Amino acid sequence: MPQKIRKIRKAHRGTRNCGRGKKGSRKRDGGRGLAGSNKHKLSWIIKNDPGHFGAEPMKGSKKPKAVNIGYLNEWALTNGKDEVNALGLGFQKVLGRGEVTKAITVKAKAFTASAKEKIEAAGGKALMV
Repeated sequence: MPQKIRKIRKAHRGTRNCGRGKKGSRKRDGGRGLAGSNKHKLSWIIKNDPGHFGAEPMKGSKKPKAVNIGYLNEWALTNGKDEVNALGLGFQKVLGRGEVTKAITVKAKAFTASAKEKIEAAGGKALMV
């Protein structure tokens, strides 16, 4: 009596490789690793690795924000103050360019030697915070 031969083209259910052989690209349908991360695996990337795409900024040396003593002198004259807090203005270091015409007290994290000399020559004080 003739028998109908089953045609199983896609998968042998219950077998180890499901009809795709031992090795090869057909066994790995999704690709290797992050292959397809911008195509068919994009939803997986968005969910599980949201920072995958995009450039990271270079992390170089961080220089302190500096200001010249002439600018602080003008600021003190226009605001009528004898004490200037450079940290409050957003500066960490005071540089020596410019002139000091008034005795002012300057607070900062760092001073150059010329800035310190000019402040003290005008009768002011350079305080390290």
